[in-house]
Amino acid sequence: MKRAASLTITIILLCGLSISFAAPKKMTHSVSIDNMKFEPADLQITVGDSVEWTNNDDRDHNVTAKDGSFKSSNLSVGATYKYSFKTAGKFAYGCSLHPRMKASVTVAP
Repeated sequence: MKRAASLTITIILLCGLSISFAAPKKMTHSVSIDNMKFEPADLQITVGDSVEWTNNDDRDHNVTAKDGSFKSSNLSVGATYKYSFKTAGKFAYGCSLHPRMKASVTVAP
């Protein structure tokens, strides 16, 4: 009886440890492209998270990182582009078709 109770306690403790060391859930954040701007214009995320941009404007746009780390094709109305951030840092980006459109993603470790 003591052995069964001891085994049960050990299993419960091991399950608890595996839950506490589980990797944090990766998230997908949304950015809307509308009215010639990115919304939100400044986004904070965590390494491993993704950002999905959706073109809700009435003209084509793209998503182009200033440092060249990511670049979408031209997005027609309703089209999306998704990118997963693997490193920490601040990533400035914009639309190469409309240079006044600027935004950034800050990625925390």
